[in-house]
Amino acid sequence: MNTKDLKCFQAVYEERSVSRAARRLFITPQGLSKNIRQLEEELHAVLFVRTSHGMAPTESGRFLYERSGRVIRQLEEIENGLRQLEQRRERIRIGCANGALNLLPLGVILAFGAAHPEFRLEWREYPNDQVKKKLLDSEIEYGFMIGDWSEDAIRARKITGCRICLLVYEGHPLYGQSRVKLSQLDGERLLLMNEAFRLYHDFTSLCAVRGVNPAVVAKTADGAGLYRLCSQKVGLAVAPEFFQEEFKMEGVRALPFEEELRWDVYGVSKRETSGYENIRMFDQYLRDHL
Repeated sequence: MNTKDLKCFQAVYEERSVSRAARRLFITPQGLSKNIRQLEEELHAVLFVRTSHGMAPTESGRFLYERSGRVIRQLEEIENGLRQLEQRRERIRIGCANGALNLLPLGVILAFGAAHPEFRLEWREYPNDQVKKKLLDSEIEYGFMIGDWSEDAIRARKITGCRICLLVYEGHPLYGQSRVKLSQLDGERLLLMNEAFRLYHDFTSLCAVRGVNPAVVAKTADGAGLYRLCSQKVGLAVAPEFFQEEFKMEGVRALPFEEELRWDVYGVSKRETSGYENIRMFDQYLRDHL
Protein backbone atom coordinates (compact mmCIF):
# COMPACT_ATOMS: atom_id res chain seq x y z
CA MET A 1 0.00 0.00 0.00
CA ASN A 2 1.34 3.47 -0.89
CA THR A 3 0.08 7.03 -0.84
CA LYS A 4 -0.39 7.09 -4.63
CA ASP A 5 -2.83 4.16 -4.62
CA LEU A 6 -4.71 5.52 -1.62
CA LYS A 7 -5.09 8.95 -3.23
CA CYS A 8 -6.40 7.24 -6.38
CA PHE A 9 -8.89 5.35 -4.23
CA GLN A 10 -9.99 8.56 -2.48
CA ALA A 11 -10.56 10.32 -5.79
CA VAL A 12 -12.75 7.52 -7.16
CA TYR A 13 -14.66 7.34 -3.87
CA GLU A 14 -15.35 11.09 -3.87
CA GLU A 15 -16.13 11.41 -7.57
CA ARG A 16 -18.05 8.09 -7.83
CA SER A 17 -16.55 7.91 -11.31
CA VAL A 18 -13.26 6.61 -12.71
CA SER A 19 -13.27 9.08 -15.62
CA ARG A 20 -13.93 12.13 -13.42
CA ALA A 21 -11.36 10.97 -10.87
CA ALA A 22 -8.81 10.41 -13.67
CA ARG A 23 -9.30 13.98 -14.94
CA ARG A 24 -8.87 15.26 -11.39
CA LEU A 25 -5.62 13.30 -11.00
CA PHE A 26 -4.37 14.03 -14.55
CA ILE A 27 -3.95 10.35 -15.40
CA THR A 28 -5.72 8.00 -17.82
CA PRO A 29 -8.85 6.11 -16.75
CA GLN A 30 -7.07 2.88 -17.66
CA GLY A 31 -4.14 3.68 -15.38
CA LEU A 32 -6.48 4.65 -12.55
CA SER A 33 -8.51 1.45 -12.90
CA LYS A 34 -5.27 -0.54 -12.76
CA ASN A 35 -4.26 1.22 -9.50
CA ILE A 36 -7.64 0.41 -7.94
CA ARG A 37 -7.37 -3.25 -8.98
CA GLN A 38 -3.87 -3.49 -7.51
CA LEU A 39 -5.10 -2.01 -4.22
CA GLU A 40 -8.02 -4.44 -4.10
CA GLU A 41 -5.68 -7.37 -4.76
CA GLU A 42 -3.27 -6.22 -2.06
CA LEU A 43 -6.06 -5.80 0.50
CA HIS A 44 -8.00 -8.90 -0.65
CA ALA A 45 -11.16 -6.79 -0.67
CA VAL A 46 -13.62 -5.42 -3.23
CA LEU A 47 -13.74 -1.65 -2.80
CA PHE A 48 -16.24 -0.66 -5.53
CA VAL A 49 -19.02 -2.15 -7.62
CA ARG A 50 -19.88 -0.61 -10.98
CA THR A 51 -23.54 0.49 -11.28
CA SER A 52 -25.56 2.49 -13.79
CA HIS A 53 -24.95 5.53 -11.57
CA GLY A 54 -21.20 5.08 -11.35
CA MET A 55 -18.77 3.51 -8.91
CA ALA A 56 -20.54 2.58 -5.69
CA PRO A 57 -18.29 1.90 -2.67
CA THR A 58 -18.71 -1.38 -0.87
CA GLU A 59 -18.71 -1.72 2.91
CA SER A 60 -14.97 -2.38 2.67
CA GLY A 61 -14.57 0.73 0.53
CA ARG A 62 -16.37 2.90 3.09
CA PHE A 63 -14.26 1.37 5.87
CA LEU A 64 -11.03 2.16 4.01
CA TYR A 65 -12.11 5.71 3.10
CA GLU A 66 -12.81 6.60 6.73
CA ARG A 67 -9.23 5.68 7.62
CA SER A 68 -7.35 6.52 4.42
CA GLY A 69 -6.76 10.18 5.26
CA ARG A 70 -5.00 9.29 8.51
CA VAL A 71 -2.97 6.57 6.81
CA ILE A 72 -1.85 8.93 4.02
CA ARG A 73 -0.75 11.55 6.53
CA GLN A 74 1.23 8.95 8.49
CA LEU A 75 2.90 7.54 5.37
CA GLU A 76 3.78 11.02 4.10
CA GLU A 77 5.20 11.97 7.49
CA ILE A 78 7.40 8.85 7.41
CA GLU A 79 8.55 9.59 3.85
CA ASN A 80 9.26 13.24 4.67
CA GLY A 81 11.03 12.29 7.90
CA LEU A 82 13.32 9.83 6.16
CA ARG A 83 14.11 12.38 3.44
CA GLN A 84 14.77 14.99 6.12
CA LEU A 85 17.13 12.60 7.91
CA GLU A 86 19.07 11.86 4.73
CA GLN A 87 19.42 15.56 3.85
CA ARG A 88 20.23 16.94 7.29
CA ARG A 89 23.75 17.87 6.14
CA GLU A 90 22.59 19.34 2.83
CA ARG A 91 19.70 21.72 3.35
CA ILE A 92 17.47 23.54 5.83
CA ARG A 93 13.91 24.56 5.02
CA ILE A 94 12.45 27.44 7.01
CA GLY A 95 8.80 28.41 7.30
CA CYS A 96 7.97 31.99 8.33
CA ALA A 97 4.51 32.90 9.56
CA ASN A 98 2.94 35.78 7.65
CA GLY A 99 4.22 39.03 9.13
CA ALA A 100 7.05 37.50 11.18
CA LEU A 101 9.73 38.99 8.93
CA ASN A 102 8.63 42.48 9.94
CA LEU A 103 10.37 41.90 13.27
CA LEU A 104 12.79 39.16 12.28
CA PRO A 105 15.15 40.59 9.66
CA LEU A 106 15.37 38.42 6.57
CA GLY A 107 19.02 39.44 6.43
CA VAL A 108 19.76 37.24 9.44
CA ILE A 109 18.41 34.17 7.65
CA LEU A 110 20.28 35.02 4.45
CA ALA A 111 23.47 35.71 6.40
CA PHE A 112 23.30 32.19 7.83
CA GLY A 113 23.09 30.86 4.29
CA ALA A 114 26.13 32.91 3.28
CA ALA A 115 28.09 31.75 6.33
CA HIS A 116 27.21 28.09 5.69
CA PRO A 117 27.22 27.47 1.93
CA GLU A 118 27.28 23.74 2.61
CA PHE A 119 23.54 24.00 3.34
CA ARG A 120 20.94 24.69 0.68
CA LEU A 121 18.79 27.34 2.34
CA GLU A 122 15.08 27.45 1.48
CA TRP A 123 12.53 29.76 3.10
CA ARG A 124 8.93 30.70 2.48
CA GLU A 125 6.05 32.50 4.20
CA TYR A 126 2.89 30.65 5.24
CA PRO A 127 -0.13 31.27 7.46
CA ASN A 128 0.75 30.54 11.09
CA ASP A 129 -1.14 27.23 11.25
CA GLN A 130 0.56 25.99 8.07
CA VAL A 131 3.96 26.54 9.66
CA LYS A 132 2.83 24.22 12.47
CA LYS A 133 1.52 21.57 10.07
CA LYS A 134 4.58 21.64 7.82
CA LEU A 135 6.90 21.29 10.81
CA LEU A 136 4.96 18.32 12.20
CA ASP A 137 4.82 16.71 8.73
CA SER A 138 8.62 17.16 8.32
CA GLU A 139 8.14 19.46 5.32
CA ILE A 140 10.29 22.12 6.99
CA GLU A 141 13.08 21.88 9.55
CA TYR A 142 12.56 25.18 11.38
CA GLY A 143 9.71 27.63 11.76
CA PHE A 144 9.10 31.20 12.90
CA MET A 145 5.63 31.45 14.41
CA ILE A 146 3.52 34.15 15.98
CA GLY A 147 2.74 33.08 19.54
CA ASP A 148 4.03 30.27 21.74
CA TRP A 149 3.46 26.60 20.97
CA SER A 150 3.23 24.37 24.03
CA GLU A 151 3.57 20.77 22.89
CA ASP A 152 5.85 18.02 24.17
CA ALA A 153 7.16 17.22 20.70
CA ILE A 154 8.14 20.84 20.00
CA ARG A 155 10.98 23.11 21.11
CA ALA A 156 9.82 26.73 21.09
CA ARG A 157 11.93 29.76 22.01
CA LYS A 158 10.88 33.40 21.97
CA ILE A 159 12.99 35.30 19.44
CA THR A 160 11.55 38.81 19.46
CA GLY A 161 8.25 40.63 19.86
CA CYS A 162 6.37 43.87 20.36
CA ARG A 163 3.12 45.24 21.75
CA ILE A 164 -0.17 45.26 19.87
CA CYS A 165 -1.57 48.78 19.48
CA LEU A 166 -4.72 50.48 18.32
CA LEU A 167 -4.31 52.98 15.49
CA VAL A 168 -6.67 55.87 16.16
CA TYR A 169 -7.37 58.71 13.74
CA GLU A 170 -7.46 62.37 14.76
CA GLY A 171 -10.91 63.50 15.80
CA HIS A 172 -11.95 60.17 17.31
CA PRO A 173 -12.84 60.32 21.05
CA LEU A 174 -9.96 57.94 21.88
CA TYR A 175 -7.35 60.01 20.02
CA GLY A 176 -6.27 62.00 23.10
CA GLN A 177 -5.74 58.98 25.34
CA SER A 178 -2.33 57.51 26.15
CA ARG A 179 -3.66 53.92 26.41
CA VAL A 180 -6.86 52.11 25.55
CA LYS A 181 -8.91 49.37 27.20
CA LEU A 182 -10.29 46.48 25.21
CA SER A 183 -13.75 47.19 26.62
CA GLN A 184 -13.69 50.61 24.91
CA LEU A 185 -13.88 48.91 21.53
CA ASP A 186 -17.37 47.51 22.08
CA GLY A 187 -19.38 48.57 19.02
CA GLU A 188 -16.40 50.38 17.42
CA ARG A 189 -15.67 50.08 13.71
CA LEU A 190 -12.47 48.02 13.51
CA LEU A 191 -9.91 47.22 10.82
CA LEU A 192 -7.98 43.94 11.20
CA MET A 193 -5.40 41.82 9.42
CA ASN A 194 -7.24 38.95 7.74
CA GLU A 195 -7.63 35.31 8.74
CA ALA A 196 -4.22 34.34 7.33
CA PHE A 197 -2.65 36.14 10.30
CA ARG A 198 -2.49 34.87 13.89
CA LEU A 199 -3.34 38.37 15.11
CA TYR A 200 -6.86 38.15 13.68
CA HIS A 201 -7.69 34.92 15.50
CA ASP A 202 -6.07 35.92 18.80
CA PHE A 203 -7.74 39.30 18.89
CA THR A 204 -11.24 38.17 17.90
CA SER A 205 -11.03 35.26 20.37
CA LEU A 206 -10.01 37.61 23.19
CA CYS A 207 -12.88 39.94 22.35
CA ALA A 208 -15.32 37.01 22.51
CA VAL A 209 -13.94 35.93 25.92
CA ARG A 210 -14.21 39.47 27.29
CA GLY A 211 -17.69 40.00 25.87
CA VAL A 212 -16.53 42.81 23.57
CA ASN A 213 -18.34 43.08 20.23
CA PRO A 214 -16.60 45.43 17.81
CA ALA A 215 -17.86 45.90 14.26
CA VAL A 216 -15.14 44.54 11.93
CA VAL A 217 -15.62 46.63 8.79
CA ALA A 218 -12.51 45.55 6.85
CA LYS A 219 -9.86 42.83 6.83
CA THR A 220 -6.65 43.05 4.83
CA ALA A 221 -3.33 41.29 4.26
CA ASP A 222 -1.57 44.63 3.86
CA GLY A 223 -0.32 46.72 6.78
CA ALA A 224 -0.31 49.79 4.57
CA GLY A 225 -4.00 49.16 3.94
CA LEU A 226 -4.74 49.27 7.67
CA TYR A 227 -2.95 52.60 8.04
CA ARG A 228 -4.55 54.09 4.94
CA LEU A 229 -8.09 53.09 5.93
CA CYS A 230 -7.55 54.34 9.47
CA SER A 231 -6.19 57.71 8.25
CA GLN A 232 -9.28 57.96 6.03
CA LYS A 233 -11.40 57.50 9.18
CA VAL A 234 -12.97 54.25 8.00
CA GLY A 235 -12.30 52.72 11.41
CA LEU A 236 -9.73 52.01 14.12
CA ALA A 237 -6.98 49.52 13.27
CA VAL A 238 -5.46 46.79 15.45
CA ALA A 239 -1.81 46.35 14.52
CA PRO A 240 1.61 45.42 15.93
CA GLU A 241 3.55 48.37 17.28
CA PHE A 242 6.23 48.23 14.56
CA PHE A 243 3.66 49.51 12.05
CA GLN A 244 4.16 53.06 13.29
CA GLU A 245 7.81 52.89 12.22
CA GLU A 246 6.77 52.26 8.61
CA PHE A 247 4.35 55.15 8.15
CA LYS A 248 4.37 58.90 8.76
CA MET A 249 1.49 58.56 11.24
CA GLU A 250 0.07 61.92 10.15
CA GLY A 251 -3.24 62.34 11.93
CA VAL A 252 -2.98 58.83 13.41
CA ARG A 253 -1.77 57.71 16.84
CA ALA A 254 -0.78 54.23 18.02
CA LEU A 255 -2.20 53.56 21.50
CA PRO A 256 -1.02 50.50 23.50
CA PHE A 257 -3.66 48.38 25.22
CA GLU A 258 -3.87 48.41 29.01
CA GLU A 259 -4.15 44.63 28.77
CA GLU A 260 -0.57 44.56 27.38
CA LEU A 261 -1.48 42.57 24.30
CA ARG A 262 1.60 41.09 22.61
CA TRP A 263 2.74 40.04 19.14
CA ASP A 264 5.70 37.70 19.71
CA VAL A 265 7.79 35.67 17.27
CA TYR A 266 8.94 32.19 18.37
CA GLY A 267 11.50 29.92 16.76
CA VAL A 268 10.23 26.33 16.68
CA SER A 269 11.62 22.92 15.77
CA LYS A 270 10.81 19.30 16.55
CA ARG A 271 12.59 17.85 19.59
CA GLU A 272 13.38 14.63 17.74
CA THR A 273 15.29 16.54 15.03
CA SER A 274 16.90 19.23 17.23
CA GLY A 275 20.21 17.35 17.16
CA TYR A 276 20.41 17.35 13.37
CA GLU A 277 23.43 19.32 12.24
CA ASN A 278 21.50 21.83 10.10
CA ILE A 279 18.91 22.62 12.78
CA ARG A 280 21.44 22.79 15.62
CA MET A 281 23.71 25.17 13.68
CA PHE A 282 20.84 27.41 12.56
CA ASP A 283 19.43 27.65 16.09
CA GLN A 284 22.88 28.51 17.47
CA TYR A 285 23.32 31.18 14.78
CA LEU A 286 20.06 32.79 15.87
CA ARG A 287 21.19 32.77 19.51
CA ASP A 288 24.46 34.44 18.56
CA HIS A 289 23.04 37.10 16.27
CA LEU A 290 19.62 37.98 17.73
